[in-house]
Amino acid sequence: MNTTALKANERELIKLIRFFSKRATLLMETGELSQEHEQLTNACQNLEAQLYKHAENRAAILDKRERLEKVIEDNAQCPKCGKADMLKKNGVATNEHGWKCNTYRCRRCNTTFTWNKPNNPWHMAEFLEMYIQELEQSLHTQPNEELREHTEAAIPQLQDSLYKLRPVLQTSDEEVEALATKEKEMDRMIHQFKNYLMIEKIKLDTYEEPEE
Repeated sequence: MNTTALKANERELIKLIRFFSKRATLLMETGELSQEHEQLTNACQNLEAQLYKHAENRAAILDKRERLEKVIEDNAQCPKCGKADMLKKNGVATNEHGWKCNTYRCRRCNTTFTWNKPNNPWHMAEFLEMYIQELEQSLHTQPNEELREHTEAAIPQLQDSLYKLRPVLQTSDEEVEALATKEKEMDRMIHQFKNYLMIEKIKLDTYEEPEE
């Protein structure tokens, strides 16, 4: 099984579990495997499977979260030359609304600027809410009928985008929150079981660990 997704404490516990598995194999060969040791070995094997399953689930949730964080693509343009071909992202800034936005440097104009839209879907949802409100308010003051019709057509499209985005973000937030709770439970169980196995290992030190 893949161990790269495991945390340090999980790898340490699995190393102990493998020790007891090897010990069980040795004792079975000599006919000295007690019922207590057999039960411990079964518990270790079940816990190892549980650890790998949790690690795989954690990796999947975090990968999904990371991809969601990167789903927003800026269509940034230099405010000076109006072009995008010579832009280089050089950082992230937080604007007056608390939204994180990408900063760029235009190598043509040698100017640095912060793009006016958020770089992540959570802040983009807040941006859309504010933008929709501004558009709705502008309908009452816009004298140009053509622009007013264009705005009226744009609002439902933006509302639809926001309607589709919100449940995706909520699901992701709930998954991450549930994962954090599960992580605390697993860390507590790993700590307790590791201490128990360390004590059992001391009891079994009369046996030499079989070579690889």
